[in-house]
Amino acid sequence: MAKKQIIWSNRAKQELRQILDYYNSRDGSVEYSLRLVDEIEDLLNTLSQSEFIGRLTANKKTRVVVMKVYLIFYEINQNSIEVLSFCDNRQDENSKII
Repeated sequence: MAKKQIIWSNRAKQELRQILDYYNSRDGSVEYSLRLVDEIEDLLNTLSQSEFIGRLTANKKTRVVVMKVYLIFYEINQNSIEVLSFCDNRQDENSKII
């Protein structure tokens, strides 16, 4: 199977940016954020080659893959994989940093 291109939706980019900003601010350092970005890149590289590793969600089109405490929601297209959302599942919906 050919490697597919990974495309981030605007929403997913914004969610990731907010998560990284939060940890940069909280920790006073970018060290955790840089490690997180490396882990995301590794997972997405695997996903681009094995697109069905995520489980189907209720809508039967979107898939989700777990990366530690993060959820990556994505959809498979003809030549690409679109990351729809990047969520930190430790966040309380009522006190969102995202």
